[in-house]
Amino acid sequence: MRGESQPNLRRLHRAEAAARPRLPWIDTVRVAVTVLVIAHHCAVTYGNIPVWFYNEPPQDPSAYALDALVVLNQTWFMGLFFLLSGYFVPVSVDRHGPRAFARDRLIRLGLPLLGFVLLVRPLANFHSWLLTSDRPSYAMHYLRTIDAGPAWFLEVLLVLSLIYAIYRAARGTPWPVRDVASELRPRVAVGQLLTLMAVMAATGAVWRLIVPDGTHWPVVGLPTPSFLPQYALMFAAGVLASRHRWLERVPTSVAAMSAALSAFTLAALAPGMMSPDPGVSAVAAGALTATLGAGLSVVVLVIVRRLAPGTGPVRRFLSANAFTVYVIHPAILVGLALMLRDVTAPAIAKFGVLFLLAVPACWLLAAAVRTIPGVKRIM
Repeated sequence: MRGESQPNLRRLHRAEAAARPRLPWIDTVRVAVTVLVIAHHCAVTYGNIPVWFYNEPPQDPSAYALDALVVLNQTWFMGLFFLLSGYFVPVSVDRHGPRAFARDRLIRLGLPLLGFVLLVRPLANFHSWLLTSDRPSYAMHYLRTIDAGPAWFLEVLLVLSLIYAIYRAARGTPWPVRDVASELRPRVAVGQLLTLMAVMAATGAVWRLIVPDGTHWPVVGLPTPSFLPQYALMFAAGVLASRHRWLERVPTSVAAMSAALSAFTLAALAPGMMSPDPGVSAVAAGALTATLGAGLSVVVLVIVRRLAPGTGPVRRFLSANAFTVYVIHPAILVGLALMLRDVTAPAIAKFGVLFLLAVPACWLLAAAVRTIPGVKRIM
C-alpha cells in the first residue's frame, strides 16, 4: 500500500466507502437507545434528581428506583451514541472529503441544535415562566434559562466531528484499507477493549477531580460535563474501530466477558461513587463509567447484531424518525406530564404511564415534523 499515490488511495477509499453495506441492526440499536433516552427523562420527571424541564416532587419511595435507573443509564448510554456516531465518520469523510463532510455536519447537527434552542426548548420550558412568581418578560426568562438541553449531544458531536474533519484535512493521506474478512480473535478484541477501559478510567478519574459529578455548565448546556472524557474517547474508539469494522466482527464471547465485568464492577465500585472523599469518588466513578460505558455498549451491540440483524417496515419507520424524536421529545414529555399532573399515583406508576404514552407520541409527531418541506433533508 506504500507504493500507492494519494489520488489512487483516495479513489480506493471512496470506492470502499460506496461499497460498504448499510447495517440495519445498528439502526435498531440507535432506536433502542433513543427509547432509553425517553425512559431516562420520564424517570427524571418523577424522581429525586431535579434536572429536567418539569419535575414532580415524589411522595413515595418508588422514586428511588427511578433515580437508580437514571444513574445507571448515565454511566453508559450516551457513550454508546458517541461510539456509533464515530464509527461512521471515517466512511463519510472518505466519500465526501473533509470540507464537504464538515459542511454537512454543520447543517445536519447545527440546524437541529438551533431548532431545539429556538423552538423546542421554549415549548418545553414555557410552563416554568407561567409559574415564576415575579413573572419577568418572557424574553428575559428565555435568556436567563437558555442552554442546549438534551441537544447538548448534537453540540458535542458537532465539535468532535469538526475536529476529525480538520485532522483528516491536515493529514491528507487517508488511512490504509484493512482486511476485514474474518472475525476478530477474542484475545485481540479483549485486549483492545480493556485498553479502552483503562485509558477511559484514568482520564475520567483525573477529570472528575477538576469537574466533579453534578457539575453543570450553563449556556453551553452540558448537564454532565464530568462525562466528557468518556464521550470523546467513545467517539474516538468508534473512529478507530471503523477501519477494521470492529463492531461487525467482535465475537460473542467478548460480549459475555463484558457483561460479567460490568456486573462485577458495578457491585464493587457503586458504593465508592458515593464516598465523601473526592479522590475516592473520582477514581470509583472513573473506573465504573469506563467499564460500563465500553462494556455495556459491546453487550448491547452484540445482542442486537445476533438477535435482530435484519429490518422491516416498522423498524425502518422507527429508524428514519429516531433522530427527530431525540430533538423534539422534551416538549412532548413535558406536555404529557402536565396533562398527568393531577393524577395521584406512585412515582413509578406515573413513570410507566408517561413512558407508554410518550414513545408512540414522539414517533408519530416526529414523522409529522419530517413532512414539513426541507426538514426531512436535515433530520
